[in-house]
Amino acid sequence: MLHQVKDLSPEQKRAAEILLGHPVSDDEVVSIKSLGSSTIIPSKLSPEERIEALQRLNERFAKAPCPDISEDEEEAAANEALRSSRPDYRPVI
Repeated sequence: MLHQVKDLSPEQKRAAEILLGHPVSDDEVVSIKSLGSSTIIPSKLSPEERIEALQRLNERFAKAPCPDISEDEEEAAANEALRSSRPDYRPVI
């Protein structure tokens, strides 16, 4: 179900911001969906392997030059990657 941010109570707006991880403005629409645990694909890595992989990625990206791209280009690239790995993925608008 979609909710207009302008119609949310202050508590609901704050909860949406916490769940989404960023501020929302009154002209936005939000949707929060819960998924059953059966729809979550478990990781094939152990917790230690995940930590090691994240550390290697952090090291790799710390050394990599940061390209001069816009936020829109960055978002488009991320959406393209998600669509290629998850055919049913649709970006939240």
